[in-house]
Amino acid sequence: MSDTQAMAPDGSGRRLQRSARELLRLNLSVLGGSFAWFAYIDAPITDGAMRLIATAVLAGLLSLVAALSCGESKTERRARRWWRIAVWSFAVTTLLMLTAATVTLNLKGSGADESYTQTAVVMPA
Repeated sequence: MSDTQAMAPDGSGRRLQRSARELLRLNLSVLGGSFAWFAYIDAPITDGAMRLIATAVLAGLLSLVAALSCGESKTERRARRWWRIAVWSFAVTTLLMLTAATVTLNLKGSGADESYTQTAVVMPA
């Protein structure tokens, strides 16, 4: 099938466009939930965790653009290419966000107001 041919009339193009819309919603949910998580936990975030978050957001934006392009493609071959980019970018986004959330959970505060969260607090006698 060449790039200039239209979507196949068997409905596979419609299914791909519907799947792209669902992936778009799921991607927005993951990005929104991740931002809510990092606002909720109120933990110190290191530079490494912030780099993971920034990379995940960039991969999420790539996935959003690819899903939109997949839904708007006129040929099935192009739509499938954009679909693969969208799915892999979404997988990278999810993996990086989960890694950043796990790294952030393992951090401990060092200030006096956060001393109750540390596992080894020295109590004066």
